[in-house]
Amino acid sequence: MSIFTRMFGRQSTPLDLFATGQDNRLSVFRPRTHSGRSVTRENSLQLVAVYACQSLIADGISMLPVDHLTKANGIRKKLEGRRSPAWIQQPNPHQTTYEFWHRVVTSLLSDGNAFIATDRDSNGDVTALFCLHPQDVDIVDGPVGAKQFRVGGESRLFDTSQILHIPAFAVPGKARGLSPLDVAREAIGLGLTAQEFGTRFFEQGTTMTGVIEHPGSPRPDEARLLRDMFRKTHSGVKNSHSVGVLTGGASFKPITIAPEQAQFLETRRFQKSEIALLYRIPAYLVDSTVTSSWGSGVEEQNKFFIDQTLMPWIVRIEQAVSTFLLPRGESIRFNADARLRAKTKDRYEAYAVAINNGFMSRDEVRALEDLPPLPAGQGAVFVQPLNMALIGEKAA
Repeated sequence: MSIFTRMFGRQSTPLDLFATGQDNRLSVFRPRTHSGRSVTRENSLQLVAVYACQSLIADGISMLPVDHLTKANGIRKKLEGRRSPAWIQQPNPHQTTYEFWHRVVTSLLSDGNAFIATDRDSNGDVTALFCLHPQDVDIVDGPVGAKQFRVGGESRLFDTSQILHIPAFAVPGKARGLSPLDVAREAIGLGLTAQEFGTRFFEQGTTMTGVIEHPGSPRPDEARLLRDMFRKTHSGVKNSHSVGVLTGGASFKPITIAPEQAQFLETRRFQKSEIALLYRIPAYLVDSTVTSSWGSGVEEQNKFFIDQTLMPWIVRIEQAVSTFLLPRGESIRFNADARLRAKTKDRYEAYAVAINNGFMSRDEVRALEDLPPLPAGQGAVFVQPLNMALIGEKAA
C-alpha cells in the first residue's frame, strides 16, 4: 500500500480541481459584491476575461518541457534516463505532465495556493505527485513557521514531507497565500453584472422601447392586459422591427437608451483591462480592441509575456519543487526557451555565430534541432576562424 493510499484512505486517483471544494459549498454565505453578485472560484470563470487570463498562463506554463538539472562546480548538467526520477516526466500514472501542471497553476491563479500530495516509497523517495483541491486543505500553523495540513476536514494532520504547499501572493504572518479572485471580487462582480446586463438586453430588448400612453383611465386589469399583449408581440430578438398596433386611443412613446449611452461597452472593456492587470497580462491578449505598440515584433512581445507574466509563476513552482522534493544540488526547470523558438533563418544565423566563435559545437547545434550527432565524432570538435589571433601577434 502506497503512502498516498495510507494518507487518504483510497487508491491514487486524479483529483478534479473544481469538482469539490469549500468555496462552492459555502458560496451562499459569501457576502455579495456591491454590484449584487456573489463571486466564487467557479462562477468567476464565466467571465471570459478571467478564463482567458488563467488559460493563457496555465497553458503557457504547462506546455513547456520540464528538465531535471544538477549543478556541480558551477556547471549545470541535464539528467536523463535512470538518473532522473520518473515523476518529473509524468507526475502520476493517471495524468500527463501537461494536465498535472495545468491543475497546479490553475490552483495558484484561482485560490492563490497549490497543494501537492507526495507518494513516497519505503526509502522516502518521491514516486508520484497529486494535485489536491486547494479548498479541501486547511493549514495549521506550527512553531517557527512550520506548517501542518488537514485535508477534507479530517482530524489527522500531515506535514510538509507529505504535502507540498506553494503559495502565490504571500502576506507576512499568513501561511495561506492571497487568492487573486478574492482580491478582485468587486471587479469580477462588476464584470459578471455587466455581462448579465448584455444578455438580458438582447433577450428582452425591443426596438420600440418606451411607455404606452392611454388617453383615458383604464382599469388595472385593462392596463395589465395591454402591457402583456404589447410585450408578447414585440419583446425579444425574434419580434424586433415588428409593426405595433394599439387600440382604444393608446399611443406608444419611445424612449431610446442605447447601451453606449449607459456606458455598457465601455464598462465591459474596462473590466477586461482590469482583469488583465490583475494577472499581469498585456491587455491586447484579452481585448482585441487594444493595439499593442510595444516592441518591434511578435517575438519581442512573446518574450515580454514570458518574462513579466509567466516567469514569476514558474520560479515559484521551480523553487518549491526543487527545494522540498529533490536532493540538494538538483532542481527542475521549465524550459522557456522552447516557447521562444525563433524563425528558421534567425536560428541558423545564431548557430553560425555560436559555431564560428567556438562556444558551441556542431553536435550541440544538431541536438537543438533534434538531429543525431555527426559520425565518428566529427561534430564534437570546436572550431574558430583561421584569422583569429591574440592582439599584437601575427595571424597564423
